[in-house]
Amino acid sequence: MDMSDFEEIMRNQNMMLRSVAQESETDSKIKLIDIINGLVTPKNKKVQKEAIILEATSEGMLESDVERLLDSLISDNIMIEPEPGFIKRG
Repeated sequence: MDMSDFEEIMRNQNMMLRSVAQESETDSKIKLIDIINGLVTPKNKKVQKEAIILEATSEGMLESDVERLLDSLISDNIMIEPEPGFIKRG
């Protein structure tokens, strides 16, 4: 195996790693959306951010990941923060 073959293998491996990381991020977002949907009621369309964090951490997610994912969902307009400390579907 020459150096160009090795570099090509490394490029392919890095592409696969990025793909797996993106899929994992998407799976985590879906899980968090499911948690939020389970906490939102027809009467009350918003849920406290702290309740989301508590439920998600009880399901094995890290608090820092939950907060990062919530920020990402808000940035993507999937969720909104109608008032500080509350999350609502976008």
